[in-house]
Amino acid sequence: MSVSNDLMKRYEILKNDRILWEPFFRDVRDYIRPRKQQIDSTHHISGERHTNKMFDSSAPEASRIMAMSMQQALVPQSIMWFGLSIPSGHELYPLNNEPSVKRWFHSVTEKMFYTMHESNFYTAIGEAFLDFTSFGTINLLLEENDAPERNFGGLAFTSIPTGQFVFSEDKRGKPDTVFWEYVFTARQAKQMFGSKKLPDSIKKAIREAPDTKFTFVRVVLPSEDYKVNSVDANNKKYAALDIHYDSKTVVRKSGFDELPYVIGRFEKASGELWGRSPADIAMPDIKTLNKIRELELKGLATAVHPPLIAPDQGIIGTFRMTPSAINYSREPERFKFLRFEGRIDLSSLKANELKKSIRGIFLADQLVLPEKLNMTAEEVATVREQIQNLLGPTVARFESEVLTPLILRSFGLLNRSGALPPAPPELAELDEIEVSYIGQMAKNQKIQDVTAIQRWLGVAANMAGFAPEVLDNINVDEALQIIGDRMAVPASVMRSEEEVGQLRAQRQEQMAMQEQLAQASQVAEGAGRAAPMVKALGGADAFPVQ
Repeated sequence: MSVSNDLMKRYEILKNDRILWEPFFRDVRDYIRPRKQQIDSTHHISGERHTNKMFDSSAPEASRIMAMSMQQALVPQSIMWFGLSIPSGHELYPLNNEPSVKRWFHSVTEKMFYTMHESNFYTAIGEAFLDFTSFGTINLLLEENDAPERNFGGLAFTSIPTGQFVFSEDKRGKPDTVFWEYVFTARQAKQMFGSKKLPDSIKKAIREAPDTKFTFVRVVLPSEDYKVNSVDANNKKYAALDIHYDSKTVVRKSGFDELPYVIGRFEKASGELWGRSPADIAMPDIKTLNKIRELELKGLATAVHPPLIAPDQGIIGTFRMTPSAINYSREPERFKFLRFEGRIDLSSLKANELKKSIRGIFLADQLVLPEKLNMTAEEVATVREQIQNLLGPTVARFESEVLTPLILRSFGLLNRSGALPPAPPELAELDEIEVSYIGQMAKNQKIQDVTAIQRWLGVAANMAGFAPEVLDNINVDEALQIIGDRMAVPASVMRSEEEVGQLRAQRQEQMAMQEQLAQASQVAEGAGRAAPMVKALGGADAFPVQ
């Protein structure tokens, strides 16, 4: 049996596992993301909307607030939100304090940040955050831009819809195999793969109907033939095969140095593959709220246009309660309207409770900074600390599953393309790097460290007024280095320990030389004053040596 047949069987098994999640995905689509396409295995029409079940916008708005708050906190566009360094425990770790190493990491980080900023990263990550807070599972594809608009290289990001991919994990629970189902026209397939390996059905379509659509599946999985530093696409760490769905024909073989697909889960229950989101908890309230809003609208319509009772005109039909309906009666009386007895105010009270519950589950109110004039820095820090505490576990998972693989993949692509500055000689043997985050949440923690040091130094200064010896406890150099690091001071303005030592040694030498000159000057001055006395006494010969 061919490899493609085996992989397609595996693909179908994973699709069957996803089917169990698709009812939830459809609920999310119907009540939170009505414009989202390709959320399950069913056929979708481009531009199709699903708004027939939505009568209230509370859930979409709450999900959007959570998504935007997380994006602003984790990947802000205005500041460099990540940093690079040598991992702790690595034999080269002490080099992190070297000025040349610091400057190189800073320049690399800066180049990567602006490259991502000029790409479609923030568009794709924005869509991913919306999926993250609603569907609970996201898939981001990172490829090299084959037509970059900038000279420093290019990156291309794609947020894969939930219904287009399946995946599996390794023994540690890390996604390492991804299947992506996509559609190409016959003409696009020829442009992408060439015509040589295409099946006969596509070759025929190229000649007769080039816009005919065909389904393909790309599978990326760990390679069994991996060779370190291989330049052969077939010997990379991850193998990739593009397969025509119907004929099971492999139309392209390739490979990647890093997994190009990044899978992220909002929450992950033990033993489950797909992630869970706040929408999973809020869905009963969301459905109930929309039903109440639907009934309210029907009640309002009935109250404004009540049913009508009319004399029997020989027409027999069912009694109708729809707005403006006419019902015929055998009673010989004139037309009259039926009274509406529904209590819309009671349903509104319940709707408000449900709306509050939904916003609470999505943290919509807690994640919005209060619009208070003249807020002190301490008040702002307190609010942001609350945000950090609320999203702490989710943030940690997003950074480890999504951001770190994306950054390492970006580093690999840009480094291999020659877009990054060359590493200093002392890093020639560096085989891995560590990613740290300096976004708003991480900055809050670092600012807390700075504040603690400043307060401690203030206490020590006060105590030194009556006990000067307490200053012996302060390592001033280390404190200043930590404060500079926590405040993200550029490495170019901070001297290394070696440079500081050399500067202080030079200063001591200068001071010692100045002292010697001062002593020599004093001796010379003293000799000048003694010269007349010596002359008066007959010169130096008046004092013979004994």
